[in-house]
Amino acid sequence: MTAPRTTRKFRRSRGPAAALTAAAAAGSLLLAACGSGGTATAASEGPIKIGLLATLTGASAADGLGAQRGAELAIKELNARGGFRGRTFELKSADTKNESNDTVTAGVQDLQSDEAVKAVVSGYASTTNFEINNFARSKTIYLIGGSTAQTEAIVKPDPSKFPTIWSVTPSYDAYGTGPVDVLAQWTGDGSYTPRTKTAYIVTSDNPYSQGISTGMSEALADKGWTVVRNQTIPFGPVNDWGSVLADVRAKNPDLIVNTDYQVSNEIAFLRQFLQNPTQSLMFLQYGPNQPEFAKAAGADGDGVLFNNLAGTVTSPAYEPAQALTKAYQAAYGTDQVDPQAVITYESVMIYAAALEKVGDPDKTTEVGAAIGASTTQSAGGTISFDPATHLAKQGDDFVPLQSYQMQNQQKVLIAPAKYATGKFVLPPWMKK
Repeated sequence: MTAPRTTRKFRRSRGPAAALTAAAAAGSLLLAACGSGGTATAASEGPIKIGLLATLTGASAADGLGAQRGAELAIKELNARGGFRGRTFELKSADTKNESNDTVTAGVQDLQSDEAVKAVVSGYASTTNFEINNFARSKTIYLIGGSTAQTEAIVKPDPSKFPTIWSVTPSYDAYGTGPVDVLAQWTGDGSYTPRTKTAYIVTSDNPYSQGISTGMSEALADKGWTVVRNQTIPFGPVNDWGSVLADVRAKNPDLIVNTDYQVSNEIAFLRQFLQNPTQSLMFLQYGPNQPEFAKAAGADGDGVLFNNLAGTVTSPAYEPAQALTKAYQAAYGTDQVDPQAVITYESVMIYAAALEKVGDPDKTTEVGAAIGASTTQSAGGTISFDPATHLAKQGDDFVPLQSYQMQNQQKVLIAPAKYATGKFVLPPWMKK
């Protein structure tokens, strides 16, 4: 996320082997012992599989498609360069559907039952990142993007237990403070003058959304703002925002924040708001980063504020982002690179570079150490890892928090100044 949020202790299915006679089974074991074609030999000589955990179906299927495309593109490029010492890379995807513990566990189980899977990447899988513990116990490489607060909470007490676990996105703390910082800049330079310095926050009942809402509430209070309501709604599809928006209109705040990251929910919220808008800035978490938001919202999206820690740095002067954008357009016919695609593309590339240094995909602890020591000029900024948390470092010189506004149905980068391609403007509904 930018959204959001991802896992070999499981028993491997024996399948048809259970029907072998005792003699045949003994013969197979003898061949394997002699190095004459056992499963381990095949796995060590065949393609190196990289697992993907992603929401390929369900309400967040657009995220899953982006994640799959990013991983596929990276693998295609690696194989075009010759793969790894004569071996090709291959993607194996597992659908986490609605991010429930059951579906994520099933996905992890599917990947871990395949001996050829040497690493797993994910934009996000579960809402709590519980799968990290599964992968750590089996010493499986796991490069994840989402729910960094959960990753930090799991890893930080004892990072030595998680040598194969790394987050290519930084702490989400910036999601809470970043919007407030740019607000302060706009009030300071006269771009925007709040009437009452009040904010209304809507949050979805999930750790990602709640963490951001909490951080933003604290940051607003530090700047002298008052949060007039922090409304929590159930996690999942929301079609009718009537009661929430009735309360918003009654409070008439200067700033409306919705941290429900699901695109369909945020589009419904925006359109129902525009039926009778208040004189408020609107910040939507993550959803507008998705290409489908601009396509579905059209001109209604103009004026919406949002940010991202996971997408491409959209400055035309930043070469790594331009290179990925060009490759993505050639592969998929669009220059709107999905943020989830950036996460998985860079994760695969970081894994492959570390693997090349170590030389053996089965030495996962050593590969994990190489990942942790690496610095990568990625499409989303410079990825360098904090050894205390295993998160990517955040900042304008590392992975920057990019602040955007939809203008003329295009996303315009308005901060940080180092990369900005435009400036904040008042939303159309505030000019009437």
